[in-house]
Amino acid sequence: MVNDPVVNDPVVNDPVVNDPVLIRARRDTDLGACADLVREVHSTDRYPRFLQADIAHFLNPPAPFGCWIADLNGEVAGHVALVARGLPATMEIASSALGRPTDQLAVVARLFVSSRARGRGVGRLLLGAATAEARSRRLHPVLDVDTELPAAIALYESAGWTRAGQLTVRWPGHESAGWTSAGQNAVRRPVERALTEYVYLGPPTPD
Repeated sequence: MVNDPVVNDPVVNDPVVNDPVLIRARRDTDLGACADLVREVHSTDRYPRFLQADIAHFLNPPAPFGCWIADLNGEVAGHVALVARGLPATMEIASSALGRPTDQLAVVARLFVSSRARGRGVGRLLLGAATAEARSRRLHPVLDVDTELPAAIALYESAGWTRAGQLTVRWPGHESAGWTSAGQNAVRRPVERALTEYVYLGPPTPD
């Protein structure tokens, strides 16, 4: 999927290394690098907490308004998406807090940054690009975040986002219960997975 950029692509020069960070619309040719980055971030930060086998599906959420990447020296250093819908509980909490119907909201999602690019403001730039796209569509940006991701929470709060509520998502999964002599999974028993998240609201539109 190729998303045409709607907002101006910001370029920031790092004051220490002077390497430009370019935020641009994601291209089909970026998907392989984005998938590798998802695996890296999952390994280092446990985001997403439960990594699905089909990473392409994770990178292409339904009803997207756009997907962007951070380009650092020609390499994908971060990613963000803006979508029309999120978890029903997220939409309900945000809608109630803002006093706006859910069709006037846009959800910031799939935001992650390479460990090699942190400390350069990449996450803030990606968040800003998605927020600007929501504003251009006269939608209020919202998001949900794993309560066990303190760095992400600190980013949102420092950018002026406010916490509106909390939710817990539960869904069935499977857990290994043993292995055969050939190293194959012998028994799998159903278990329930749970994830607790905070819901955040983007800052008010500047006058």
